[in-house]
Amino acid sequence: MNFDAFWQTHRRFIMGMAGGLILFFILLAISGGGSKERLSKARSSISRSGRQMQSSQLYSANQVSTLKERLEELRVRNKLLADRNLPAFRARFQVPQGTSPAQHYISLSGEMRDELIGWALRRNCEVDDSLGLPPVSPSQPQQIDRVLRGLDVVDRIVHLAVDFGASEVDKVRIAQKRQHRSGRNVSPLDITPITLEVTFARTSIAPFLTALLAEQGAGRPLGLTGLEILPRNDKRMEQKVLLEFGVGALPAPVDAEDLQ
Repeated sequence: MNFDAFWQTHRRFIMGMAGGLILFFILLAISGGGSKERLSKARSSISRSGRQMQSSQLYSANQVSTLKERLEELRVRNKLLADRNLPAFRARFQVPQGTSPAQHYISLSGEMRDELIGWALRRNCEVDDSLGLPPVSPSQPQQIDRVLRGLDVVDRIVHLAVDFGASEVDKVRIAQKRQHRSGRNVSPLDITPITLEVTFARTSIAPFLTALLAEQGAGRPLGLTGLEILPRNDKRMEQKVLLEFGVGALPAPVDAEDLQ
């Protein structure tokens, strides 16, 4: 075959292939160099991490076991302190398992308005017909839980006030917004403030206050955070006391498996 004729015929094709091969080898060289560099950096990083792990102080199995025991002791201690200081959350006010929180809230709040307010009226005591509940029913489970905890305390305080001759329980408020304690020692508790005003007409407030403090001291905490006795109104022969409470719950416990 005549080479000149072949070259003239296929010159563009041959030059294109030659150019492609040259470009291929150039890219291969660049890629290979970069891979080697990345591989070298990875090996260096692994070696450095290994040295750091060897030099660092790791927890032994005995230390992990000790930490778990300490965690359990702290849980028991927290539970004891919570029982002494946080208001009890009675079963009636808790959402039963398998029940819609919203449905339980609507049902219970309706029952409470009928039962508690009616019972107080029969004992000559007027009670704020809102019971401190928000005008719009909460929809989120956490909000419902927070309001029901407050309602539990309101129910206990109304019964206590009526038993000691209160003529009115007014201005009841259960805050929907949670309150976190701030400052140097930040509390992890989710606190819900409750306020109310109790009026005693022609009756001393002393027995009520004594019973209120006795409840707290007898291991049945009401979460009392503030108390103000207003001056007696001699014209109306009555005296009011402003009360503030805080209800809350302990945060979810840390899983001991996280220590492994």
